[in-house]
Amino acid sequence: MHDDREVTVLSRNLGKLISRAMLIALAWSPVWAQLKDLEVHGFISQGYLESSEHDIWAPTRDGTFEFSEIGLNLSKRLGENLRVGLQLFARDLGDLGNHEVELDWAIGEYRWGDTLGFRIGKIKQPYGFYNQERDIDLVRPQIFLPQSVYPEGTRDLGLAFEGFSMFGTLPGNLDYELYVGVQDFDADSPGMRAYLVALATFRPFTNPSLTSDRLLGGAVRWDTPLEGLTVGISYYTHDFSASMTLQDGSFLDIDVDGNTQTVLSLEYQANRWSLMAESSESTWPEGSLPGEPAGWYIGGTYRLDNRFELNANHNEFYSFKDDKDGTFLGDFGYLVFQKDSSLGVRIDISESWLLKAEWHEVEGLGLSVVYDLANVDNIFESDWHYFGVKATFHF
Repeated sequence: MHDDREVTVLSRNLGKLISRAMLIALAWSPVWAQLKDLEVHGFISQGYLESSEHDIWAPTRDGTFEFSEIGLNLSKRLGENLRVGLQLFARDLGDLGNHEVELDWAIGEYRWGDTLGFRIGKIKQPYGFYNQERDIDLVRPQIFLPQSVYPEGTRDLGLAFEGFSMFGTLPGNLDYELYVGVQDFDADSPGMRAYLVALATFRPFTNPSLTSDRLLGGAVRWDTPLEGLTVGISYYTHDFSASMTLQDGSFLDIDVDGNTQTVLSLEYQANRWSLMAESSESTWPEGSLPGEPAGWYIGGTYRLDNRFELNANHNEFYSFKDDKDGTFLGDFGYLVFQKDSSLGVRIDISESWLLKAEWHEVEGLGLSVVYDLANVDNIFESDWHYFGVKATFHF
């Protein structure tokens, strides 16, 4: 039995989401009145999460409604080749987001034919096949993208960048994008603090800061001659710096030059079936973080009819690809890997409403942001599960 606190949290979350949606709409109403042919789309979602053994992201062992999202995007064509647009986004997932409205992306885009185009502004990073659409619940069957490649805890790291990109489609159905810029992330967010804890070699610290110095990357996606088969690769290298005050009062400054990430992607669609697989590997310069993380997943969907779609997925992540089981930690090796198998269903209730539900069986804690680490009383439990339900209205 869940007490009235969860109902209160749900009501408060829905109230916050609706009020923010109204404020955003009112703030933009004078602009809408002045602009013709402005495309306006948005979504609002509310979910429920419950887990065994561990609180992940939020107090999930008792069940929680601290899981909601809202987004509003606007775009307009200013001529045949020029487009501008932006998206405002807010989410709540335990300590992540807390309904703070952020500029998810904002771009000016010019296309010089099919083969060449340019974007400037805050641009969604072409990381894997699905990162650029990560905040659009409508376009994916799952509640959560596979955590081995798209972890929720460090969503801000790799979601978007501020800078410039060049893109286009070359003969042979080859899409490309090259980019340069910097990332904007919050050193106080739980996911970013996990990186800082590792950089500080687990020494207590205060006043953390993270500064992105340079981001370079690119992605290629090829629709192969085999109908329905698409393959791709994405890569970036990132230079950033971190600083913090240690417990003894000394300052720690760290420069990380050349953190790289490579993702290989594959998707195959045939009739009602879709199959997808991706693998990801990271490298860190010597003296920054230990180990080289790696992850992969394989999954598929099957659409029963216009309303019902089933999905299944298995993904694995290892903080140390050369010591996948974390043998150097003995009985606590499961803290540096995570294996997750899931089953889910998506129900398109109407053109504007959809409902999702999924179940996860998990081994390890290598990716999960434990909500209240100070009060963990079952750290020895390596096998656990969680399930989620999520309803979304979109327009």
